[in-house]
Amino acid sequence: MLGMKEMKLIAETCIIGGCYILISASLIAFNKYLMNVERFPHPKAMTAMHMLMTSVMSLLLYTAAPSLYPTMGKARENWRALLQYILPLGMLFALALYCSNRAYLYSSVAFLQFCKEGNVALIFAMSCALGLQAFSWTKVAVLSIVVMGCSLCAHGEINFVWMGFMLQITSQFAECSKNLIGEVVMTGAGMKLDVLTFVMFQAPCSLVPLLISVVISWEPVVWTDFSSHWPMIMLNALNAFALNLVIATALKRLSAVAFVIIGIVKDSVIVATSSFVFGEHISAQQQIGFVVIMTGIALWGNLKIREQSEKDKLRETEPLTKEPSRV
Repeated sequence: MLGMKEMKLIAETCIIGGCYILISASLIAFNKYLMNVERFPHPKAMTAMHMLMTSVMSLLLYTAAPSLYPTMGKARENWRALLQYILPLGMLFALALYCSNRAYLYSSVAFLQFCKEGNVALIFAMSCALGLQAFSWTKVAVLSIVVMGCSLCAHGEINFVWMGFMLQITSQFAECSKNLIGEVVMTGAGMKLDVLTFVMFQAPCSLVPLLISVVISWEPVVWTDFSSHWPMIMLNALNAFALNLVIATALKRLSAVAFVIIGIVKDSVIVATSSFVFGEHISAQQQIGFVVIMTGIALWGNLKIREQSEKDKLRETEPLTKEPSRV
């Protein structure tokens, strides 16, 4: 019989996981809804609003609860060096968000989500090329399942549009590059930050190039559409900031196994929502492909969890195997 501690842990996992799934799925559906030509089909302006809201809310949250930003002191001390790394990451993140939002003008939510599942294979390939991960045929075999599922989904898309596909692929390359470079420079420079501190520095660095781009390509219709739908746009931007908060909480409080399982459920909910809310048709081939993808993701998650467990065990035994120092 489960004890009180186990019950609390299960309840916490369900609450955090449920919030993560709900907020993530709602943001994607919200973005697709707003990007309709009859509402606010301006991806650069909408992405800039996301970054502006995240910047302002991060500052307010830090003012109200500085304890949520444990590495902020270190970041502020080294802000000049930190900006050298954050600026290019911010630009990559801005590009990733812009292309991802613009892709909604051409492709369905389900199709774009199928494409996103390939990120795990893309990051592995880029990591091996940069020497950040050791090549493994076992990993290649598992990721081949994911790639095969993505291929089935792409070939099964009834309303395939090359522009939407290319925008999504560009977004994924930019996002994966941002994640990899961020991991290298932040760890290598000895400035590993918590998630919220990283977001607080990254958001303004993403906002600046977006604002410049918005000004250069400004059209009066952007303000007209914003005036007509500003409450929805502001709520959408708050949704984006809430997602950053819940991701930070999930990374801190949930186990690796729980995070993998919740991620699979989240992706399933997003695909189901796109079909139910927007009436997007998902072919039988895509349904099969999605099952194949989820199988591959589950196997990959299990592989990474075992790998991390072995590293933790090795780290624990290192002090015991070291020869004692001689005086």
